[in-house]
Order: sequence, then structure tokens, then C-alpha cells
Amino acid sequence: MELIGLTNRGWALRYLREARAELRLAREEPRLSLMFSLEAARKAQACIYHCLGNADGLEMLVLDVMMQEKLPKDKVMRLLLAVEKLVQAASEAEDARQAYQLASKAVELASRVVKGVLGEEAE
Repeated sequence: MELIGLTNRGWALRYLREARAELRLAREEPRLSLMFSLEAARKAQACIYHCLGNADGLEMLVLDVMMQEKLPKDKVMRLLLAVEKLVQAASEAEDARQAYQLASKAVELASRVVKGVLGEEAE
């Protein structure tokens, strides 16, 4: 039995591939590194949302939980909050190296979620 549908599976794998490509561009294009790093972090977040189901619904849920300013007991929600904070930190980073490191963490996290949920690695 599959945990997610084919559509979300396809989007999750696509976003992970694109996040990795954005990271590569961030490394290769120093002048645009901040922009590419932020895009990589956002796409990693989208990958995770699609791995877990309804991406739009999860995004709204995370924003609601963040507004409560209370750490949830649910481990999945903690993961989603951590990813949101990584994306926010990457968007606020002024140093390209720091933004790249944050985006790298987000992409690595997305890779682990894909492997855990889908049982495979994206190319």
C-alpha cells in the first residue's frame, strides 16, 4: 500500500531534483548564489509537503501552528516547522555561504524524507 498518490509522488521527486539543481547553480554562480539557495530551500520544502500529502493544506497548517508559538508534540509537525524555519533563515541570510548551508540542510532533509516515505532516492 502506498502512502501517497502518484501525483504527489511525482511532484515530490521533481521538486527534489530541482532543489538539487538549484544548489548546484548556487555553488557555480556566486553572484546569484543567494537567490539559487533560497529557491533550493523552497523546493526542498515543497518536496517534503508533497511527500506528506496535501501540500497546500500542510502549508496552511504550518503557518497556523507557527502563529500559536507553541512547540507541538507531533514529530511530523516539528519537522515541518524546522523546514519552515530553515527556509525563513535562508531568505533572511545576507551571506551567500550561510544561505547555501541552510539550503543544503533543507535539501538533505528532503532527501531523507523522500527515502523514508517513498523508499527511494531521487536522481
